[in-house]
Amino acid sequence: MPNAADPTTIVYPGAAGSYTSEAAERLYPDVEAESAGSFADVYRAVADGSADIGVLPIENTLAGIVADTCDLIADGDLPIIAETVIHIPHCLCGLPGATTAGVRRIHSHPVALAQCRTFLDAAYEEIGAPTTADAARIVAEQGDPSWAAIASPAAARRFGLEVLESDISDHPDNMTRFVAISREPLPPAEGVNWKTALRLVTGHQPGALHEAIEPFRYHGVNMVSLHSRPIPGEPWRYQFLIDIEGHRSDEQVVRALDDVERRSALLVVLGSFPAAERPDQP
Repeated sequence: MPNAADPTTIVYPGAAGSYTSEAAERLYPDVEAESAGSFADVYRAVADGSADIGVLPIENTLAGIVADTCDLIADGDLPIIAETVIHIPHCLCGLPGATTAGVRRIHSHPVALAQCRTFLDAAYEEIGAPTTADAARIVAEQGDPSWAAIASPAAARRFGLEVLESDISDHPDNMTRFVAISREPLPPAEGVNWKTALRLVTGHQPGALHEAIEPFRYHGVNMVSLHSRPIPGEPWRYQFLIDIEGHRSDEQVVRALDDVERRSALLVVLGSFPAAERPDQP
C-alpha cells in the first residue's frame, strides 16, 4: 500500500508548467505528478485518499507566507513530510511577436504580482490567476498581444508564449519554499537533518509569546523561523508559524513541546520533515 515514503500519486494546484509542478518533480522525480485544480482541491485529494501526496507553496522570500496553504494545513490533520526551495525567475510572457511596449494587461498569481512591483509600477492592469501557469494559459487562449503573463520560462514554452522580459522580480534572491503534505507523518530516521513545523496561539497578555517559546531555549531546541499572521475570524489576534530543528519524536523536542503547550492557548504540530537545502542565489 502506498505511503508517505513511497507515494504513487502526487498532485499540485494549477496547470502543468507552474512552479509548484516543478517543485513536485524535484521532490518526487520518479512519480509523474498531476494537477488537481485549486489549493483546496489538492488538500481534498490527499484527505480523501485520491492522492498520496499534495505539493503546495508555503513561503516566499519577498511576499512572505502563502496564506491559502497555511489555512488549509492549520489543524495538522495532513502533516508536512517534505520541503524544497526553488529560485523563482519571474518572466513577462506574451504572444509571439508581442512587445513589452504593447502590453496593457498582465495576468498572474497575486503573490507573483506582489513580487514584481518595481516592474509593474502601476503601469498595467493587473489580473489575478489561480497560478502563474494558469496565467500563461489564459493569455495564450485569449490571443490578444496586449495581454501578457508573469510566469516561468517552462510555462511560456508549454503554452507557446515568448519571454518578453527575463527575471522581472524585485530582487534576484526571489525564492519560494514548497511543502508536501500526506495523510501519515514521516517516522524518525537516523542521519537526517529534521525540521518540525508548528502553529502556536498564545494567550492575550504582555509577554505571552516570549513565555510560550522560552522552553525551546532551555531544552536546547533551535528555532529557525517565526512568522506571525492573523487568526481568521478573530480580528486583531495573531497566531505564529514556527520551524524548529529536530523531529517531533526527539527527546529534547518532546520535552520542549510539552512545556510550550502548557504555556500556550494552542499548539499544533504541522509535521516533521527533512530540511531542504537552500539554492545558491543567482
